[in-house]
Amino acid sequence: MKKKRQKIWIGIVVVVVLLALSAVVVFRMPTAPAAELKLARKKLADAQESGADIYTPKLYNEAQQCYDSAMIYWSVQNERFFLNREYSKVKEQVDRSIQKATEASGKAHELKEKTSSFLVRGMKSLNQKVSMYEQVYKKMPLPDSVTEAYNRGKLKLAECRVAYEAGRLTEARKNYDQAEQLIGNSINRSEQFLNQWFVSYPQWKKNGNEAIRLSRGGKKVILVDKYAHRCVVYQNGQIIKAFDAELGINWMGDKRLKGDKATPEGIYRVIQKKDRQHTRFHQALLINYPNDEDKRRIATEKKNGTLARLALPGGLIEIHGHGGKGVNWTDGCVALKNEDMEILFRLVEVGTPVVIVGSLKSLAEIHR
Repeated sequence: MKKKRQKIWIGIVVVVVLLALSAVVVFRMPTAPAAELKLARKKLADAQESGADIYTPKLYNEAQQCYDSAMIYWSVQNERFFLNREYSKVKEQVDRSIQKATEASGKAHELKEKTSSFLVRGMKSLNQKVSMYEQVYKKMPLPDSVTEAYNRGKLKLAECRVAYEAGRLTEARKNYDQAEQLIGNSINRSEQFLNQWFVSYPQWKKNGNEAIRLSRGGKKVILVDKYAHRCVVYQNGQIIKAFDAELGINWMGDKRLKGDKATPEGIYRVIQKKDRQHTRFHQALLINYPNDEDKRRIATEKKNGTLARLALPGGLIEIHGHGGKGVNWTDGCVALKNEDMEILFRLVEVGTPVVIVGSLKSLAEIHR
């Protein structure tokens, strides 16, 4: 009986010792930062969802690298004897990952707001430029490269709007930048052509005033405003009739030689009225292009070498019918709708002055 009690006590002691040793082992056993790793994964997911991988890729990549390093350290420690494991480096990298992922999310949100705000303002500005181009430059006979660039710019602006509305701000910004460059360059080049042409505005204004002066006393005078695409009839200083007009394909600029498809600028007169039996354009008023001023200018250009010596000035410039096509299509003539041509044909006679100007409005007035 005594021996039995001794065995029981020995067993109890052994159990207590084992429990004590287990407690020591548990107390000394390093704890892996599992909760921190879980939090880091969540922060990385939040950062990616906020677009940090796009808007703040450096910070996001650093956060991802810290997390990857933590996992590598953890894997290495897990291969060691459990009492010899050490997770301080794991925790250090996890903490850095959480910090950088949180920072990346904040900056991404901030940049998204700035980008969104920028795009709203930018698209509004580009829409205004598009409107100006449509009103001021689109009807000009510009080089194909300018027109093509402008059309590509409009397409990129539309793609920018679609991407913005879908929340794809990075794609929207990329399309916006391309649209801004294409539309801006198109407007700048168009403005250069327009400024070069409007150097003649003082002469146009003078000729416009001359048309009004010639009309005083009841005389009728035809005035063609090329930029406005209008043909008007003055009498006694007042406009009595006005018609839409279509011009030569290369209407912007004075006519210089045969085949350039430009509508001339200057003071002319009607030298022949052609009825339907004498023209294929319904009715026509032939003007005296080239006049003496044109001939002197052409001679000067030939002398200066800006025109070839054998260059011809061209001729047979008319105000005629078959207009109404909505485009500039003639070889240099002024085309009216047939019904408008009939009215004009009845109003004027041989000898009626015909004044053709680039524009009655200044460039500043046009832009306003």
